[in-house]
Amino acid sequence: MILIFDLFETLLEDLTLDFNLGLKPFWEEHYKDKCSFDEIKAYGEELFVHMQDLHKQGFEFPFVKDELPMYAKKYGGDIVSMSIEEEALFLSRCNIVRVYEGLADMLDVFAKKQIPMYVLSNSGFSAGALQIMLNNHGIGKYFDKVWSSADFGRVKPCPDFFESAIGEIFKKYPGDTKDEILFVGDTYKTDIIGAHNAGLKAAWINRQNESDIYGFATYQIKDVTDILDICFGT
Repeated sequence: MILIFDLFETLLEDLTLDFNLGLKPFWEEHYKDKCSFDEIKAYGEELFVHMQDLHKQGFEFPFVKDELPMYAKKYGGDIVSMSIEEEALFLSRCNIVRVYEGLADMLDVFAKKQIPMYVLSNSGFSAGALQIMLNNHGIGKYFDKVWSSADFGRVKPCPDFFESAIGEIFKKYPGDTKDEILFVGDTYKTDIIGAHNAGLKAAWINRQNESDIYGFATYQIKDVTDILDICFGT
């Protein structure tokens, strides 16, 4: 078996999700002499709408590659460059998260049984920044690789995003098939439909007792740690 996990609200629970918490120190360092915080905040809200429009078309709006240059174009000055560490710091300010209870113990069980684990996430932040976030919460060591839509340019449920990850997995495990891969996620529209369309089994973390309108979920669970029951019948 091979496991691929969604990230936010699957492995990490969002406690605070507020882009402006990252934007304000960014403004103070780079744009305080060029515009007011209210101005850059309003522009950030415009860019959020732009991102939502791109998502509807299946495309991502990468923060470092595409968004940062737009602030420079709007307010002047050089395009701000960010290292992976700086990007991860910005992300950590916007997204205050915690690991779900029992998750680390579950991942440890899988790791001891040498079950490969991966993360496939829709995020405007790069895989490197997401990896640092996972590391900072003590669970990054369990995953062979993290993929982010910020790097790929397309968002789940795009089949190409899934297929790209699957292709990399099969290069490492050439004898495996899609039947041996289980995708775990909480969002039906992106995770479950996307995994199904890519030919994968899907475990839906259905916390709100929603209807499986297309019957695409191979399994329905209440908590990510219920994957132990699916895999081992414990």
